[in-house]
Amino acid sequence: MRDKDLYSQILGIKPPWYVEDVKLDIDANKVEIFITPQADAVLICPHCEQPSPRYDKRERRWRHLDTCQMQAVLVADIPRVHCATHGVTTITVPWAEPGSGYTAMFESLVIDWLKVTTTKALRLRLGLSWNAVDGIMQRAVTHGLARRQAVSPTRLSVDETSFQKHHEYVTVVTDQDSARVVYVADDRKQETLENYYKTLTPEQLAAILNRPLSKNRPRLGH
Repeated sequence: MRDKDLYSQILGIKPPWYVEDVKLDIDANKVEIFITPQADAVLICPHCEQPSPRYDKRERRWRHLDTCQMQAVLVADIPRVHCATHGVTTITVPWAEPGSGYTAMFESLVIDWLKVTTTKALRLRLGLSWNAVDGIMQRAVTHGLARRQAVSPTRLSVDETSFQKHHEYVTVVTDQDSARVVYVADDRKQETLENYYKTLTPEQLAAILNRPLSKNRPRLGH
């Protein structure tokens, strides 16, 4: 199997996107995967999802999960379209969120690690800045809020993890029924958890309060 075909399958790249090239840089300990859309691909405005003419393109880079201990980076010239309604705008890509410099798979890894360690430990392990980790956390919270609009959690678990003797904590709230993270924040103060409850509607709060509590289910104001 050729390296381009291998990465296409690993990354789940499907038409109209394809892996055009893969370059290995041993000195930089990095592998770059170049992705491009097919020449005849129909370009869609991300706001109204209407076909729109190409305006130009901009190179974008996303950090992905490491490959054999080497940093993997996706590179693509992302088209911008000129929508009749929304003007010039950048199309979306299936492997990352708009505005993020990390793939969805990489961000998922970061959120999973935040359940068992602290922001500081994660930064040191992955070489990320505070702002990078915060951006990933905020996007996870946004997804959690969007999911709660459709399905309201009634059974929650709250984890407060610390890192060795440094007394640095991160609070992670999980929907027990779906096993999905719905809230991540630094620290373990009462106001940290209260900020999460403030994002819920009165009906959602009532659904949690009116459900019989188990031994491991947190109370409001915990």
